[in-house]
Amino acid sequence: MKYIFKLKYTLSLTLLFLAFSCNDVLVNEDPNGVLIDELPPEVILPGALTVPSETLMSTMNELGNTMIATWSGNAQQVQAPYFTEFQYQLTTDFYSGIWDNLMARTGNLTQIIENDYDDNYDYFKGASKIYRAFYFQYLVDLYGDIPFTDIHQRGDLLFPEYDNQVDVYVALINDINDAIEQIQNTDTSTAVGMGSNDVIMGGNMSMWIKFGNTLKLRMLLRVSDAAQSSPDLQTVLNTEFATLNNATFLGVGENVTINPGYSDEVDRMNPFVETFGYDAGQFGNTANQTFNNLRAGPTTFLVEFLNGTTNGVSDTRLERLYATRSGQASIQGNTQGGGEQPSRIGPGLLMSPEQDGYIMTASEALFLQSEAVFRGLLNSGNAKGLFESAIQSSFNRLGASIGTYLNDANNVSGIGWDGTADKLEAIITQKWIDLGGTNGAETWIEYTRTGYPSNMPLPDITNRPNRPLRLLYPTSEYTGNSANVSVYNQTVDTAFNSSIFWDVN
Repeated sequence: MKYIFKLKYTLSLTLLFLAFSCNDVLVNEDPNGVLIDELPPEVILPGALTVPSETLMSTMNELGNTMIATWSGNAQQVQAPYFTEFQYQLTTDFYSGIWDNLMARTGNLTQIIENDYDDNYDYFKGASKIYRAFYFQYLVDLYGDIPFTDIHQRGDLLFPEYDNQVDVYVALINDINDAIEQIQNTDTSTAVGMGSNDVIMGGNMSMWIKFGNTLKLRMLLRVSDAAQSSPDLQTVLNTEFATLNNATFLGVGENVTINPGYSDEVDRMNPFVETFGYDAGQFGNTANQTFNNLRAGPTTFLVEFLNGTTNGVSDTRLERLYATRSGQASIQGNTQGGGEQPSRIGPGLLMSPEQDGYIMTASEALFLQSEAVFRGLLNSGNAKGLFESAIQSSFNRLGASIGTYLNDANNVSGIGWDGTADKLEAIITQKWIDLGGTNGAETWIEYTRTGYPSNMPLPDITNRPNRPLRLLYPTSEYTGNSANVSVYNQTVDTAFNSSIFWDVN
């Protein structure tokens, strides 16, 4: 394991994906053809942005929603859905595609960042640094120490060493700072605009800066508790918040979404819709939904939390997040591993095969700002006002009518600002409601960091006394990089008792 508190590194490419497709399109380095290094960023960028997002919207989303009490399985299916997840059978093969996909599929971004071009591609490079940091944060949050300085060097370095997870976090924050400076200080008269090649922001560099600041805010909040016992981290925290107090963040209506041209065709639909909704040409035809698309539904805990049973406040987001199945008069839940048939994923999450994919929502950004103000880390803004704007943004995105919800919930412990003693509980619980189905990985990580929402039941069929805290390094590392991964001596218990560095509770 290498310690690299101030990182300087040179990275290159592992894989290149040229065109959008849910099936990977690889470009080989044919000695008789075009070299990868000679391809311009305009060719690389659309796939570089698109392919990692498929894992975020599908595999990572599913993992997080099953690791906490958000999704249950439909016991009426022939196979028992999520049996492995609800038994907490974590192995080196458990959701290993997250590591394998994100490690490889961020190589496209590294190619743009590190390659020398004749023209001024500062906008492409800056956006790529921010977007790569987004995914590498998740690799640290889910695995801990990871290879970073040695990644994406192709045949030059086949066995990358692992870097300390704290140092990777600091390096990612530095990357975001470098990216924002690069975007802001480039020669605008020569800079090549990203335009339609940017399938996220459409070349809007002000939005990329806001996204970078918001991502950095998320990372700093993640480490804020750990920084109290680490002078080095505390220095980073103080320095970075001094700059963030003059920064712009994602605000109301500023969702970070991606759409490379999703269409109602096999392997070209929005990945969330294709994984959890409908087959191509069958959108809205519930009679022809496949097993995969029928397997997920809400937990009883979630349904009762939103329909007023738990706290007396009815939340209309329930009918947008989920929809009844045939024969159900109202939204039904199931315990994780239970024998019931829960309702299915609803119209607020499944809108069309061509719908935008979410990278970061405006509501998440506002919840982050609310927490930072509440903790005294940001000195501008009103914590309660930001909290309520986040909830309003959540209702808006899901297409739910907010009605009197803010007033009804305000004095209720756990969901309302004034009624909750620990404001962090209200923030994280509302974030759990908001991101359930949109970004399950984030809700699991935030639960691990904070313990909220509280009182979530464990699955019926697990023998473990607590939820897992992390994932295990995948089989691919033990077969392809064994000398570097084996020193960690991970066992199954590691997933339950070895915390990520920011988890100090």
